[in-house]
Parts: sequence; C-alpha cells; structure tokens
Amino acid sequence: MFRRTFFKPIEMMKIMDKNLVKEIIDCLPKERTLFRYFKDRYALILLNHFIGDEMDIKQIKGSRMAGLLQKPVMREFLASIGSGKLTKADLKDVWLNDMYSFVLTLDKWGGENPAWNQTSRKGYNIVLQLNFSNQHDGAYNSLVKPQVKRALNFYGHPVFENDGAGYVRETLAWARIDLDFSTDEALIEEIQSDWVREGSSLLRDAKLYRQRGYDRMYYWDVNGDIDGVVEYCEKVLKPYQVMWSEAMLAATIDFIKAELGIKTIYYHTDTTGYRVKRINCDKPPKSLYQKLPKQFCFDKVGNAPEFLTQDKYFRRIYKKVENPEWFQMKL
Repeated sequence: MFRRTFFKPIEMMKIMDKNLVKEIIDCLPKERTLFRYFKDRYALILLNHFIGDEMDIKQIKGSRMAGLLQKPVMREFLASIGSGKLTKADLKDVWLNDMYSFVLTLDKWGGENPAWNQTSRKGYNIVLQLNFSNQHDGAYNSLVKPQVKRALNFYGHPVFENDGAGYVRETLAWARIDLDFSTDEALIEEIQSDWVREGSSLLRDAKLYRQRGYDRMYYWDVNGDIDGVVEYCEKVLKPYQVMWSEAMLAATIDFIKAELGIKTIYYHTDTTGYRVKRINCDKPPKSLYQKLPKQFCFDKVGNAPEFLTQDKYFRRIYKKVENPEWFQMKL
C-alpha cells in the first residue's frame, strides 16, 4: 500500500482541521497505489496485523480472531504448512487467481457543518478512495460508453477528482476517517458506494428500455447499446457489488494501521452512529454497521473514542444518546 510514514503526536488536538489533513496527505506518495483484493483477503490482512512477526495457531484459535482461520482461503493454506505457527512471511505467500485490482487515493471531507457533512465532530475527515483499475474500466467504457465521468456516482460525494493527477479513475467506494494521534485512535465514520447502488438501478432501467423495444440507452449519461449495458451490469460489475464492502473496509484498516501507525480503530454501529452524526434520513444499513464489523472481528463496546469525548460539540450531542454502542478493534 502506501509507504509507512510516522507522525509525531499532536498534543491536545481539538479537531482534524484542513491543515492537518493536508499534512498527512502530503506525507504520503502521490503516485498510483495499487490494492489487490480477492474473496476473504481481509482475513489475511487482519491476521498480518494481529500476529506480530509470528504466533502459535493455537493462540489465534483462542483469540477473537479465531473465526478468520475458518475462511476457505485460510483453511486451505493452514493445511499446507507443517508448523504450528503462523508468520507474516506465510501470509504474504497467499494469493488467489481470482483477484481484482484497485487504485487507492486520498482526499479530504468536511468543514464547519458536521450535521450536513455527517461527521461526529466539527472539522475534517481523511477520505480513502477505492478506485477501479483498467481491469474494470476497459470493459465499462466499451460496453456502457459513458458520456461523462462519474455517471454512477453522485455529485458532491468524496469520489476521485482528476485534478491534474495524470490519470482518470472511477470510484467504486470510499471510507471517511477521523483520528487523533495523541490518543492513538481512529474512527471510521462511514464506508459507502454510490456505484453499487446506481449500477443496480442502471440494470433495472436497461431491462425496462429493452422491454419497450429500444436498442440503445439515452439515459444515465451513457450511450451504450442495451445488451452491452446489461452485460456490464450482470457480468462485469456483479463481482464488485459482492466484494466492495469487504475490500473497502480491509483497505481502510490496513491504511490506518500500516500507514498512520494507529492501533485502536473504532467503527460506528447503526444505532449510535446515525444519532451522533445527526443523520435525518433512513438509518444506515445493518449489513454495513452490524454484520460487516462483526465479520471483521470488531468488539462491541460502550465507550466512545477518547478524542471524541474531549470535544465539546460531540459531548453535547452524545449525552442525548441512550445505551450507546461502538465497534472497536485493537491491533
């Protein structure tokens, strides 16, 4: 992923302001950063951060990470090693052929209106963007023939902007992160994908157009023939729709631990997160804010991140939340 960068603790950091976000981003490389993912690779990533240099497999089985050993990719791998230990070197050797490549980029999000920006406190978030590679974009451009960039992303969302980077990428998903180096904590504010949801709507409309006798799409800012659009949605996009949340959360945890050096990671629950972020629309999906963090071996706790409890704005909102719950991971 990104090169490892060490940051000096910032004493009593009130908020993540624009200058701090810029400093962090400027310390990281500007070139394209590849992230490769296959089904259940998150188990390898989590174990890599959990075991140190090595750990007895029996010790892992007695820990909260035990379930990761039951993933098919891990069961097959463990059957092939002779020792009773798992090492970092072992985990680096596990790769599957059915692999997808992404490009990771960084941006910022936020400002002075936390309710509008859906942040837990005032200030800014770091955005980690999971962008498609040419593995996807070649087929997408050929079959769908988009007339504009971000045809399946919403305007104003934190997706990749070219900004002179020298390459164009469509964004599959993103994660927003708040953090404090002095407390060694990070909070994953959200993971989200417009592309997955809008891809399902594009498929529905393409089939409707076909039923009405059209042979081309003249909607969604695309100009592909109907059969091409359907083929893209049903064959090219389908595996991304299945894996996107796994890949996004895995990349985010790896970034927080490996690049920022932060060991305690929080993640919102569906019941508390929408209250502290003052979301007025529908509750966040349980698949993302209950099922997914449990799958990633987060523990459910009652305490908020320490850096949030130091914030006056957050405390004012938080005192109204009954029976607060958070997901927490210590690596």
